[in-house]
Amino acid sequence: MNSMTGFGRATQIVDGLQCIIEIKSVNSRFLDLNIRSPKQVNSVEHSIRKCIQKTIHRGKVDVFVTLQDVADREKQFIINSSLKHQIQDLLVSEGFYREPQEVPLSAVMAISNDWVQIQDSEVTEDVLQSLVTDTTTNALNALVSMRQSEGIHIQQDLLHRLSQMTNIIEDINSHKADAVIAYKENLRTKMMDYVEGLDITANEDRLLQEVAIMADKTDITEEIVRFRSHVVQLTNTLKMDEPIGRKLDFIIQEMNREVNTIGSKAMDITLTDYVVQLKCELEKVREQVQNIE
Repeated sequence: MNSMTGFGRATQIVDGLQCIIEIKSVNSRFLDLNIRSPKQVNSVEHSIRKCIQKTIHRGKVDVFVTLQDVADREKQFIINSSLKHQIQDLLVSEGFYREPQEVPLSAVMAISNDWVQIQDSEVTEDVLQSLVTDTTTNALNALVSMRQSEGIHIQQDLLHRLSQMTNIIEDINSHKADAVIAYKENLRTKMMDYVEGLDITANEDRLLQEVAIMADKTDITEEIVRFRSHVVQLTNTLKMDEPIGRKLDFIIQEMNREVNTIGSKAMDITLTDYVVQLKCELEKVREQVQNIE
């Protein structure tokens, strides 16, 4: 089980070219992958994306790629003569100089330095591809390791909360019989008082039958059974070695539905208090699940 939050960084140097890749991920419903890289990496960006998509399934993932020359390479100057002459002609036409030949390089550079570029001796495409791919893999491994570590902590917390909810639902189950008896007696008393107020004779058997029917509508046995089943499902799902976040979302929705139904049928303050405790624990579980891949 993996968290969606993590960070990984890797550095590698090949042929004097240093590649630094940082990958960070946070919560997201789907995989949202963004890569920020220099122009030299455009040709291999697809490989970075493919490498990450094979491993990460959910989360907002930001990748930062930095290339830096750490070797003394032979420098090559590339002169754009056409642009240089255009700048010289511009300065002459504006009256700063009489002839293009009189325009010094410092004046040309003051207007623009795009006419001269310094280019390092190039690293081959294959070397760049291998360097970036290997560095991405190393950074990705570091990211996955952190996500797994946090996932273990989340799993332990969720299992603890599931144990708490199991205890609460069993308290509800133990109390429901007494609550039904008290509810029936209270309902019968109110109905008898109402009938006496109308000065009519009540059919005791018929009255008890109506009380039983109304009490059955407050029975929460089915909801308790389904909630227990969802706890087992959630526990088993937490132990799966695959992306489980969306499945957990669905199970929690079902658990929340059962708790709401129990709350609507609660017959006394004790049951209501148990339901509040259950909802609090369930909300904490829901918040944690939002961070699971």
